[in-house]
Amino acid sequence: MKAIHKNDLSGYLSDWKMKMEIMNKLVKIGKNKPQPIPKTFQAIFTQNTDLRIVLRYLDLKLKILENNKLPFSKKYQDYADAIVFLKVSYMFYRILLDTLAGIIRHFYGENEGIKLPHKLFLPPDKSKKTEKIPKDLSVILDKVYIWFPEVKTRRDGLVHRCESFLILIEENKSGINILKHSNRSYGNEFKNFGGIREYIGFLLCEYQKLIDNLLDHFDSKFKIWYGIVASNASRLSSMMEWNSANMLWWAVKYGGYKNPDLRFTE
Repeated sequence: MKAIHKNDLSGYLSDWKMKMEIMNKLVKIGKNKPQPIPKTFQAIFTQNTDLRIVLRYLDLKLKILENNKLPFSKKYQDYADAIVFLKVSYMFYRILLDTLAGIIRHFYGENEGIKLPHKLFLPPDKSKKTEKIPKDLSVILDKVYIWFPEVKTRRDGLVHRCESFLILIEENKSGINILKHSNRSYGNEFKNFGGIREYIGFLLCEYQKLIDNLLDHFDSKFKIWYGIVASNASRLSSMMEWNSANMLWWAVKYGGYKNPDLRFTE
């Protein structure tokens, strides 16, 4: 499995760092002193890697549960493992989004002196006195406000309300197992969350669409902030294989993600 894509955030930030170092040397600023890299910039690569690894193990366990040639009595441990990997996927996805929010807050704090809300992906609380979100950034965040609150609610359910998951195994007319998931809450009714692969695919699709919009946005802002002229046409492509490509693989196969700059082969 291999993916070649221009819109990889880690690669984009690495390219930005290189350009900044070159520009600083040209104007003799910090010539012998490397520019410190914010922790959030370093962390985004780790957070991506963590989620990719968990998704690989989740995929392996789901394939075993989908195999109806193997009796369920032989799948108890795989079922338990799948629930763990499913829960961790939600946790790591939320950590990834928190890290991304930190990157956005850093750029705006450093370059425009704007203190963006800590809960950046939730609709702003109008009762609190916080800096107004810039209009061009709001256009991007308005799309996130549609789906992120549900992610937050589900994560809070797992962490704060001691909920867990049940994996529902249904057989379709073709005799193929279909996997869905629901909450196993304490004191509340079960809620069917739908297909496991489809929902995670949806989340990863929305994440990648957010990255696509942010990189185009940063291209325009970097010209103002740093004098860096860049566009989608000049953006470097990143090649990802196997584990490193599987977030995109889930987004494409199960979330319906499409991008003309993405070349993807299984």
